[in-house]
Amino acid sequence: MSCSTEETASEISAAAAIASPTPTPVVTNQNGLTTIVVNLAPTEGEGQTGTATFVSDGSTTTVEIEVKPPAAEAQPIHVHTGVCTDVGTVRHALQNIVKGMSVTIIDQSIAEITEGGALVNVHASYTESSNYTACGQLPDSLTN
Repeated sequence: MSCSTEETASEISAAAAIASPTPTPVVTNQNGLTTIVVNLAPTEGEGQTGTATFVSDGSTTTVEIEVKPPAAEAQPIHVHTGVCTDVGTVRHALQNIVKGMSVTIIDQSIAEITEGGALVNVHASYTESSNYTACGQLPDSLTN
């Protein structure tokens, strides 16, 4: 009986690992669209978690953001140069996150947006713009 209990625990653990979000971005290329799903997480301490999904047709890119828990007020969000531990300049301002959601269309391909390294950075609010609540690194390569 103990063997089956161990096997069941192992199977549950494996299933949980598959269902958990990956720490690295996931890139897919299908039907002429490039999709990147970036996991957002606090850089230190408490913050927000979520995803940034980039879908590009080669000339424009739609960026959909979802974060939890949603903040009480609008949150600025940007695509920056650099890495999450060393945030660079703003490359693109995205639509504010309201009630945990944001959608923005950028008139550039995903390759142009990610060129030279880029990240998605969520700010706590306009009054606390130096407080970052979540960050996610875009991939260096667009091949899956």
